[in-house]
Amino acid sequence: MLHVPILAKHGVRVKSGPLMSKALQRFIKIAVSIGLIVFLLTRMNVSEIGQELAQAQRGWLLLTFLLFALSIVLRAVRWKVLLDALQIKVPLWLLSYWYFVGAFFNTLLPTGFGGDVVKTLALAQYSRRASSAAGTVILDRFLGIVVLLAMGVAAIPFSRADIHPLVSWFLIAVFVAAVGGFWLLRQKPWMRWGHRLLVRWLPQRLRQRWQEMDSLRHFYHALQGYNARTLARALLVSLLFNCLWVLINMVAGWALGIRAGLADYLVFVPLVSLALLLPSFGGIGVRELSYVGLFTQIGTPRESAFALSIVIYAATVLSGLLGGVLYLLQHLFDFGAAALPPPPPKIQEG
Repeated sequence: MLHVPILAKHGVRVKSGPLMSKALQRFIKIAVSIGLIVFLLTRMNVSEIGQELAQAQRGWLLLTFLLFALSIVLRAVRWKVLLDALQIKVPLWLLSYWYFVGAFFNTLLPTGFGGDVVKTLALAQYSRRASSAAGTVILDRFLGIVVLLAMGVAAIPFSRADIHPLVSWFLIAVFVAAVGGFWLLRQKPWMRWGHRLLVRWLPQRLRQRWQEMDSLRHFYHALQGYNARTLARALLVSLLFNCLWVLINMVAGWALGIRAGLADYLVFVPLVSLALLLPSFGGIGVRELSYVGLFTQIGTPRESAFALSIVIYAATVLSGLLGGVLYLLQHLFDFGAAALPPPPPKIQEG
């Protein structure tokens, strides 16, 4: 079972805002998703979208779903690299299980319990090192984004898409900011000086918000626990994962007969991933708009691009369903409990 109190016990706060605020945020996300879907569907032939999906090559679709499941295991490998360096020994199968369960909570349930929170709770309960658990989950996600951005920036000159220069510069700026922030957070003296400066000069209200930024603090402490070799290994796994993620999109495109080159996918996939950070309900609407807006620039029909977004979302949902089934089976039959090694002894964290 996953328990929230263990995080608070070890100094990791799981904040829950006012009910009305959460309800309002959820309403806005749902409204954005519905509005974008309606906007798109009123500008294309819905029956053609159905035909595209009905005529999709089943073999390529099956391979898309299998590769998507494999990508989740590869994410777990990257997480294990980070955990092993901290002497937090967790079996790969268990990390993969947590990732699938996180996918279930992240994509299927209208709840504040995102996949990252679920993984943090599970690891904190298993390792009894809640602060490290939060830090590794955040760092794991960050490394994936940095590598994906790097691939997108490198592919910009080779893409056929007529991408607006502002979009290209935005992608480059985000990548530079991510790398720069990553480097800066590794510089302890500078970070201490910056922290003292902010605490001294920020207004009281902003100072309090800064001091309550748990995610940044856990991310900072997580970075200090790794040497360059470990981070290089994690980045290499991230590169493999993101190559697989691009391949997943390509295979889904092949299933629908979409003619797009590797460079196009290398640019489009990072842009879609960035767009999914915008407020929406499970990425619905934002995902579809991104695929349509990008792929139509290389001559892909809007209906085909929309169908591609549906295939990718279907793979996400199916992986989440698999995670839900595993979660249900584990709680019904407690499978694998006998094979689970005992958690490491409690280590006092500074």
